[in-house]
Amino acid sequence: MLSVYDKVLTSYSMPTLYATTALALVALMVLGGLDLARSRLLVRSGVLLDKLLSRRVLKEMLTDLARVDGIGYTQGLKDINTLRNYLGGSSIFAFFDVPWIFIYLWIIYMIHPKLGAVAGIGALILFIVGILQTFLTRNYMTSFDKWNNQAEQWLLKSFRSAKEIDVMGMTGNAGRHFAAISNTGLAHMEKASRFNHFFSAVTSSFGTLMQVFIYGAGAILVIQNETAPGVIIAASIIMGRALAPVNQGISAWRQTSGAKRAYDNLNRLFSIGAHRELEQIDEVNGRLNIVDLSLDIKDKRVLNGINFQLASGEIMGLMGHNGAGKSCLCRLILGMWAPTEGRVELDGRNVYNLDNDALGAKLGYLPQSVELFAGTVKENIARMGHVDDAKVVEAARSAFAHETILGFPQGYDTDIGEAGLMLSGGQRQRVGLARALYGNPGLVILDEPNSNLDQAGEDALVLALQHLKLMGTTTIMITHKPSLLNAVDKIMMLKNGNQIIFGTRQEVLEYHATMQRGN
Repeated sequence: MLSVYDKVLTSYSMPTLYATTALALVALMVLGGLDLARSRLLVRSGVLLDKLLSRRVLKEMLTDLARVDGIGYTQGLKDINTLRNYLGGSSIFAFFDVPWIFIYLWIIYMIHPKLGAVAGIGALILFIVGILQTFLTRNYMTSFDKWNNQAEQWLLKSFRSAKEIDVMGMTGNAGRHFAAISNTGLAHMEKASRFNHFFSAVTSSFGTLMQVFIYGAGAILVIQNETAPGVIIAASIIMGRALAPVNQGISAWRQTSGAKRAYDNLNRLFSIGAHRELEQIDEVNGRLNIVDLSLDIKDKRVLNGINFQLASGEIMGLMGHNGAGKSCLCRLILGMWAPTEGRVELDGRNVYNLDNDALGAKLGYLPQSVELFAGTVKENIARMGHVDDAKVVEAARSAFAHETILGFPQGYDTDIGEAGLMLSGGQRQRVGLARALYGNPGLVILDEPNSNLDQAGEDALVLALQHLKLMGTTTIMITHKPSLLNAVDKIMMLKNGNQIIFGTRQEVLEYHATMQRGN
C-alpha cells in the first residue's frame, strides 16, 4: 500500500509497480509455505503425542483406579484426543502469532507514533477482555467437566447392568438420574457459553471499531500534513494483522481452555506415582510376611494391626463376615493399595514398591466378580497378552477347566463376547481361575472362588487347590465353605477389620467351634 500510494501513483512508474507486485507475490508464497509447514508439523506432533502417551496414560489410569486413594480419573484417552485435535487445529495458531503482535505494533509506531499509540491501546483492551473471559468462565468449565465425567461414569455402569436395571423396573429411574447429572453440568456449560458469546461479540465489534479509529487518526494526520494518505490503509492492514491473534485466541478460548484442562489432568495423573521408585522382580517364591498392617478409607479404619506369615506353598483360608475387611486385605497383599500403617513383605521386599508389570505376571488373582474381556477364551486366559498355547492349556488343566473349555463351540478359540456374556457365571469363574493360574504364579489370591460354581465346579476347585499345593504356590482363599477349608493349611478370621485368630486349620476350627458353643 505504501509503495503503490507513495511511489507508483505519484510517479506513474510501471516498473516500480511490477517490482512491488513481484516482491509481494514472493512474500505471500513464503507465508503460504510457512503456514503449510507449520500445519503439517503440528498435525504430526499431535499424532506422535497420541502414540507416546496413550499406552502410558491407560496404564496410569488403571493403576490409579486400583488405588484406594486414587483420583478416579477416567478421561485420559479423551484428554489425549483433545490435545491432539488442538495441535492439529487452527486455534493454537493464535499463540504462535502472539510474538508478532509486538512486531506489527512496532511497525505501526515506526510509520507514525500516534497511530502506534492507537493500535497499542486497542491491543491492550482486547488483552484485558481475554483475561476477563478466562476469569469468568474457568470455574464454570471446571464444574462442567466434573459433572460430565459423572454422567459418563453413570452411563458406563448402567450399560454394564442393563439387564438388572430392566428386570427391576429401574430404567425410568436410571434415565432420570442421568438426566439430573447431565442437566447440572449443562447448566454450568450454559453459563460459560453465555460469557464466551458475549466476549466474542465484544471483540468482533471492537475490531471494526479499531478500524474506524485508525482511519480517523490517519485522516487527521494527513489533513495536518504529518503523513501520506497511503499510511492510512497500510496502518489499518498491519493493525488487523496485529490484533488477529488476540481475536482468534478469544474466539477459540473454549478449545484453548479445554486443551489446558486436558494437559493439567494428564500432568496430575502422571505426578501421582512420580515419587515412587519401583523395584523390578524376576521371580516370586510366595513367602509372605504381614507386619502391623492397617488401612484407613475416608477416615475410617477398615483394617487394624494385621500380623501373620505364610511360607512358600502354604494355603490360607480367610474368613469373616461381610465388611470384615477380607477383600481389602487381599488388595493390600497384591500391592493394589498402599497401607496406612505397616507393610506387606513378599519374599522380603515391600510389595507396594515392586513394579506392577513385573510383579503382576508372577501373581494370580481371582476376584469375587470375574470380569472377562471381549475376545477368545485363550486370549482371556493369557491375560490379553501374547498367547502361548502351551501355557494356556497348562493353566486350564491346573484349574481343572480344560474339559469345560473343550465343551465350548470352538474350544479355546471361542469368542466369549463383550465382558464374557456368552458364558454362564460358573464358566466365567472357571476361565477366571485359569487366568489366575496362567504362567505358574508364585502367589495366588482367590476371593470367593466358589460363588458361582456348582458341585462339579467346587470339586474341580478343590483339585486345583491341591495342585497349587504340589506346585509350591502360596495361596490365600476367601471362603466360608467347610469343604474348601479342608484343603487349607492355615486359617485367619477377621471381624470388623481386626484379626481374631490366625493358626493352623485345626486350631482355628476348634476355636470357632468353642465360640459357637459359647454363643
